[in-house]
Amino acid sequence: MKVEQKLFNYIQYKLPKNISFTDEISEVLDLSYDAAYRRINGKTPLNLSETLILSNYYNIDLNALLVDTKDDVQKIIVEKTHNTISDSFLETFFDKSINEIQNILVSKKGKIINSLKDYPLYHAGNGYFSRFRIYTLINMSTTNSDIKKLPFSEFHPPQNILKKFNTFINEYSKISLVEIWSDSTIDNILNQIQYFLEIGLTTKVESLDIADSLIESLGLIEIQAQNGKRNSSDNSYHLYHNNLVSLLNTVLMKSDTNKKVFVPYTNLSYFKVSDENTTNQLEQNLKTQLEYSNNLSGDAAVERKKFFNFLYKKIEKRKKSI
Repeated sequence: MKVEQKLFNYIQYKLPKNISFTDEISEVLDLSYDAAYRRINGKTPLNLSETLILSNYYNIDLNALLVDTKDDVQKIIVEKTHNTISDSFLETFFDKSINEIQNILVSKKGKIINSLKDYPLYHAGNGYFSRFRIYTLINMSTTNSDIKKLPFSEFHPPQNILKKFNTFINEYSKISLVEIWSDSTIDNILNQIQYFLEIGLTTKVESLDIADSLIESLGLIEIQAQNGKRNSSDNSYHLYHNNLVSLLNTVLMKSDTNKKVFVPYTNLSYFKVSDENTTNQLEQNLKTQLEYSNNLSGDAAVERKKFFNFLYKKIEKRKKSI
């Protein structure tokens, strides 16, 4: 079945029986009755603009129309958050993340569920640790050899990046959030601290200060877990601990009207999926992960203290090796 026919069938199914289908399409596309009739009957193909107008007007996900199932393999359309990976990727990441977050914040039941293999950037705060996070992201993504050799002490984030980073941090600090951590969620950060010291781009004093700033960041997360809500709003915060399954930095964003899944494919670059079947499957998978996780929020004081003490000791052990 052609996409146009699928689209018209879906629209007709949604419309009340007493409405003339041809008149409806004629009005939405601003066409004559005959022109609309020819499109409905396949004598004149819909162009891309008309297809988009209809899908937007009737709130139809084109993924559902373009699915091609063969031998039990379902194909879906995904959107890349970055068309190209360039030196401006961080600015693009902040712009798109802020836009997605603001869509969630205006939803009454909006929330994010995050399965965290690595320490999330939105918990970096606004101190010494956040400067190191921006430094490492730029250093490890650029192809500019001069930037790669720039010592941390001489690094000054561009003002446009800082402004967008602060907006990103502030918006994320308000959202209702569910996080699943493992014992190794902070390992990547500790390895980065060690690496940049070993190649001579940070000093021992700087590395220790970064580690201490990481401890401060963890302390703020611990307070949120204890209170069961975000530090900057009354929205909920739930933290879980899971060492049974592999966490993949997969993000599920839920608003009042839809769900979106973000699956990483490079550093801070994601495949964005809005296909309903896929998002429902991933949500169920995350619910299963939560069932096999220990709740560290609210009244779970003993389990929470054990987990954070384990992380603090891991950082102190790494500091001794610096």
